[in-house]
Amino acid sequence: MKKYENKNVNKKAFKIDYANIGIDHLLIYCANNIIERGDECTFETLVHECFSLFPKKFSLVNYPHWPDSSRVDKSWRRCRTDKGWLCGTAREGLRVTEAGREEAYITEKKLFKTNETRLNNSLNSRRTKEEAVIKYIIETKEFKRYLMNGPYDISERELRSFLGGTLETPKRVLIHNFHVYHQIAKKLKNRTILSFLKLCSLKIKKLGGSDDY
Repeated sequence: MKKYENKNVNKKAFKIDYANIGIDHLLIYCANNIIERGDECTFETLVHECFSLFPKKFSLVNYPHWPDSSRVDKSWRRCRTDKGWLCGTAREGLRVTEAGREEAYITEKKLFKTNETRLNNSLNSRRTKEEAVIKYIIETKEFKRYLMNGPYDISERELRSFLGGTLETPKRVLIHNFHVYHQIAKKLKNRTILSFLKLCSLKIKKLGGSDDY
């Protein structure tokens, strides 16, 4: 059987054996890498990235030179449904939520044994992250609808989508993402976004559950 070819994914000198890191953490790290490069995170690109960087974890058992796409499929679904680290679909493109991005950075710190990698390199500054979050909010269809029609009764499905989740995403993840959005909008004194987030907070309280807000 011909060996699978890994094409030009930059392999980095990890400081630890990645076999000791959970497969979902490695996958969210790969998904975040893809997106930060400016590429679309589809199922095919995710399989390629995961196997290229972490072949021991994402290869077929009897054919270690070939990727096991079923492992990637099960992992990204867990990351979206159970953990709230991803949103979107593998066919149309996946997005990393704020909670997922934090997990990706934590995984990177473990791989490189450093606490400063993202602070000094990828993000460059906290301001960059804040601007990215504001840009994301402004471009969501939920916020655009709010601007067009004024206050409206945002549905649970719309709220979950806006907060980077699905109907299966745990409420704690939604609340975490909401707090990230709110803190940044408050710091940057964006009154329009704060007004929209206030509407969202009222809906969050109606969802019930044991999470504190």
